[in-house]
Amino acid sequence: MLAGVGIAVVTKDKILEVLDDMVNKGEITRDEALAMSEKIVNEGREETEKAKVEASKLFNDMLHKANIVTREQHDDLCQRVKALEGRLHKEFPNDE
Repeated sequence: MLAGVGIAVVTKDKILEVLDDMVNKGEITRDEALAMSEKIVNEGREETEKAKVEASKLFNDMLHKANIVTREQHDDLCQRVKALEGRLHKEFPNDE
C-alpha cells in the first residue's frame, strides 16, 4: 500500500509539473490548470475507491473458496454456542 502512495505522490508531482509548464508556456490559464488538477485528483480518488472495492470482493471470494471463517462468522458462532450452552444448563442443571 505504501508503494501505491509513493506512486501517487510521484504521479501528482509530475502532473503538477506538466500543468505548471503549460501555464508558463501560456497554453492554459492558472484557473484551467487548477480545474484540471482537481478533476484528475477526483478521478484518481474514484478509481482508487473502485479498486479497493474490487480488491475486497476478490479477497472475500478467495476466503470463501478456501473455506476460511471470517472474524464475524467466528464471533457469531461463539454467540450461538454460548446461547445453546445457557439453554443446556437450564434444562440440565449441574449440581457441582
